[in-house]
Amino acid sequence: MRQTTHTSTSTSTTNQKIIQLIQGLYQLHTTPMKAAHYQKLATYLPYPSLEEIEQRFGSWTKLLEQAGIVKPIDLSNRDRLTLNRSKSSPSRKRWTVEESIAFYVETCGSRVTIRSYSELRTAHPQMMSANTIIRHHGTWKQALAHFQLSSNGFYSDEDCLNALRQAYEKIGPAITSQDYVRFARKQQLPSLTLLIERFTSWREALRILEESR
Repeated sequence: MRQTTHTSTSTSTTNQKIIQLIQGLYQLHTTPMKAAHYQKLATYLPYPSLEEIEQRFGSWTKLLEQAGIVKPIDLSNRDRLTLNRSKSSPSRKRWTVEESIAFYVETCGSRVTIRSYSELRTAHPQMMSANTIIRHHGTWKQALAHFQLSSNGFYSDEDCLNALRQAYEKIGPAITSQDYVRFARKQQLPSLTLLIERFTSWREALRILEESR
């Protein structure tokens, strides 16, 4: 019994030291450090390895949460992916779905199509294939939704409403859904499909726009 208590106390003390270390690094950098950045520091300085941190706390972001650096409510899945992504070991052949998507977002942005993802994977074969991701989540659309992404880009409801407002101001009150489609293509705005996903219908989107004016 004494040995178990000692081990538990020792683990708690070590965890607290790690939290204090991360809090100190945060004071130096002022922004939440990414796992990959910490991993690089730990190769040159006598810090606990990223692998040890993940074993102790579950993930890098969970450590940041316990250290009071980030709040769970403020982190989207995309934020977690970016913060948690580490530099893969050369001996590792395949990345996880989360690491693959995070790498894409960091490299190419938040507009994720099967074609653009597959093109990037050609240069980085350690990424998980689009077909495997689809098998994990059912469809490509569902996979992107899981990570709060879209093939149309990472647009908030306000972004979609602003895009509709731009089209409305340019075309006028007689604007139709097809007018918006043509305008959105030229201006590279959220698609009509995305607007309908967010606001349930074209008519409802116009109603919400009118209420916001």
